[in-house]
Amino acid sequence: MNNQTIIFILSLFIVAGCGVKKELLSNNSPKPKTAKTLVKKIKENNKNPDWLSLKGKISLEKDEQQIQFSTDIRIRKDSAIWMSARGPFGIELFRAVLRPDSIFYMNIPKSTFSKQPISYLHQQIKTEISFQQIQEIFFGTPSIKKAKYSFLEREKEYIISTKHKTQGTISFNVDKENFRIVEGNYFKNKDEYFKFNLMNYSLTKTNFIIPKNVLLDVRASDNFLAELNYSKITTNKELKMNFSIPKSYVEVQ
Repeated sequence: MNNQTIIFILSLFIVAGCGVKKELLSNNSPKPKTAKTLVKKIKENNKNPDWLSLKGKISLEKDEQQIQFSTDIRIRKDSAIWMSARGPFGIELFRAVLRPDSIFYMNIPKSTFSKQPISYLHQQIKTEISFQQIQEIFFGTPSIKKAKYSFLEREKEYIISTKHKTQGTISFNVDKENFRIVEGNYFKNKDEYFKFNLMNYSLTKTNFIIPKNVLLDVRASDNFLAELNYSKITTNKELKMNFSIPKSYVEVQ
């Protein structure tokens, strides 16, 4: 899997404890004592915009090399995730769009494009993940699979975990003050896992709480560590998602 493919995959997600700004939410309710009550509390505090725009940088570490890109990500809730990545001097390198059942990707310097089913992501990161789950990570409201979870309380966070028959151990770290998920782990073994961290949650002008920093660590068919840092977040402003493939582009698999 080449570097541009990796950038494309990680940019559709977004994965050590990390902090949530304490002034975001007031929390005067009783502390949860079980995983069930904690999950209910998380869901009650989740609120997602209909539109989300994220602009910032992607830093990728792979094969002892570090690469940086500028990125523009636009999300229409339950419909599409659009992305453009630019290299030095503002040159656009690729453009991609993810829909609930498919992925389209253009390699602009090479004048090629590809289209894949959503299952392509499953094959690359060895973890089943849906369009819904991907957009929720960007929103800072990751889904929690229905299961029987163990419950652990620490000084600054709660931890719930369960064992899944195909995905191995799944766990989530939750900030105690704001009931925001700050870390998720899908661990099959030491050589195959998918981990995300959601950091520096910030309150937007339209009162949505969105993480400004996302860390993604993948050990699967290929290994890489990536960090997304957003300098500008806009919510509930209708956006253009242009994705027209030129006739001169060649389709690749």
